[in-house]
Amino acid sequence: MTDSRVTVREVARAAGVSVATVSRVINHNGRFSAQTEARVREAIERLHYQPNQLARGLRQQRADAVGVIVPNISNEFFSRMIVTLQAGLFAAGLSIVIYNTNHDPDMERQCHASLAAQRVSGIVSANSLEDVRAAVRRDVPTLYIDREVPEGGLGPNVSSVMSDNVASGRLAARELARSGCARPMVLTATAGFPVTEVRTRSFAQELARLSVPLDKKRVIHPPATDFPSGHDAVAAALDAGLDFDGVFAQTDRLAMGALEALRERGVRVPEDVAVVGHDDILLARFGRPPLTTIAQDPERIGSLAAQIMLQMIAGELEQGRHELVPVRLVRRESTMRGQNVA
Repeated sequence: MTDSRVTVREVARAAGVSVATVSRVINHNGRFSAQTEARVREAIERLHYQPNQLARGLRQQRADAVGVIVPNISNEFFSRMIVTLQAGLFAAGLSIVIYNTNHDPDMERQCHASLAAQRVSGIVSANSLEDVRAAVRRDVPTLYIDREVPEGGLGPNVSSVMSDNVASGRLAARELARSGCARPMVLTATAGFPVTEVRTRSFAQELARLSVPLDKKRVIHPPATDFPSGHDAVAAALDAGLDFDGVFAQTDRLAMGALEALRERGVRVPEDVAVVGHDDILLARFGRPPLTTIAQDPERIGSLAAQIMLQMIAGELEQGRHELVPVRLVRRESTMRGQNVA
């Protein structure tokens, strides 16, 4: 008698293969050896596994591709995440279609509409301004990266993977306070993005707990998250006579621009102003001085995104997954004042 409780994960374990391989064998999609197919089919028969025919039917009506929407593909964080995500999906016989929105809400809506028209097998939406599910069928597996799941919560076709952005703000605040900063400034990421609001709020709350005030005048919203925006924001603050002795820049590229503006004006880092970035991109270690930053793990995020997307496409999840990926402080010279070197 068929046991409906048997899952594809149990079949994979019994056959000694990955869940993705089982899905490829069941759907006759992708590459696998005759020996592997024999092991999988033997496990299916022995365990009386019954594939989800509805999920298979929906799957077969869609393109063998997953749509990936990012706000800025030139950002090293997103490019590294996509490389890992693509590898995981390619191993299961799925390609990816990448859309870059340039932080533009109108462009983002067009991307959503295009993916809906292509009938992709799933959508990965990173740092989105709007809910992609307003544009696509509710049965399309959707995974959000660094965005709270919209109203309605997690479900079989909705999951999320996020960096611990609350910890990001806390770590930056503690590092600047540890460096002796009494008048910190924050250069936010793109205004309106949920990740920006979470980091900024957490940063302010931790500073308050440490009895370090954050004046609203020292919360700066650059127009973009790149080097020129960081440079110009700090240069303008100096020109306006804004008094600050620390900077939390919510991307490393903003931080690198800030370092250059400070250097041009003869402001010493970290002696006069300590600087903390975010992301730990490759260039951070080559700053002048090398940049203290909050390191994310884009490879881990991409790997989890691929794994969860494959589970949703295969109909394996009764409830969507929410994964929080840890961040960590990488201390370098830009905050190493005398008492902070140890």
